[in-house]
Amino acid sequence: MKRYRLSVCKGSSCKAGGADAVYAEARDSLSGQGLVPRCELYRGGCYGFCHMGPNVVVREDTGRKRDPLSPEDYQLMGWDGEVYYSEMTPEKMRRVVSEHIAKDAPVKELFGQPDSDCGED
Repeated sequence: MKRYRLSVCKGSSCKAGGADAVYAEARDSLSGQGLVPRCELYRGGCYGFCHMGPNVVVREDTGRKRDPLSPEDYQLMGWDGEVYYSEMTPEKMRRVVSEHIAKDAPVKELFGQPDSDCGED
């Protein structure tokens, strides 16, 4: 069974766009579906795609040691199993938890396509 790390951006643009509600939905959905043991939820820094927020990154947990200074909390790393979701809403987050986290089936139509750095946050 795969394990995941799910990060919801806490940058100011994403927060203004509803990231707090997206985070709350992720927390509630993970808890409600009994998925907390297989998915670590946290708030990431700004990923630089502010105009596409709220942004969410899901990564497969490969057991690599967590480095507190790692750039993974504020940039896409290009790792296998890394998925970037943009323009997230609580409804979309419910779907990501139900399909990606619960069934190991990333929701392709919700994938974000990072195209530029907005330079804010």
